[in-house]
Amino acid sequence: MVAALGACATSHYRRPRALGFAGATAALGGSGLWVVGERRTDSGHIPAIGLGIVAVGIVAMVAAGGWIASEVSCQVDPDCDDTEECREIPAPPGGVPYKQCVSR
Repeated sequence: MVAALGACATSHYRRPRALGFAGATAALGGSGLWVVGERRTDSGHIPAIGLGIVAVGIVAMVAAGGWIASEVSCQVDPDCDDTEECREIPAPPGGVPYKQCVSR
């Protein structure tokens, strides 16, 4: 887990990856709490709390995926350098638009 958190801190998209890691950790911890609560005879609200933590973790993972998708929507292009971004160039009517690398 330390290595995965370190990868989140040094990556290009560190904040959304850290959110996804935190969501996965919450889902894993919540599922453990949920199982422990289900196995106890006098569990009280432990299974419901575990299920709630799992739900929060899943929402965080989905949000992290959307965040990363919004950041890489057009910027990830193998033909563009790190200092350039991909821009869509409009085409004339009936034509097909294309993408071009432009300095940031």
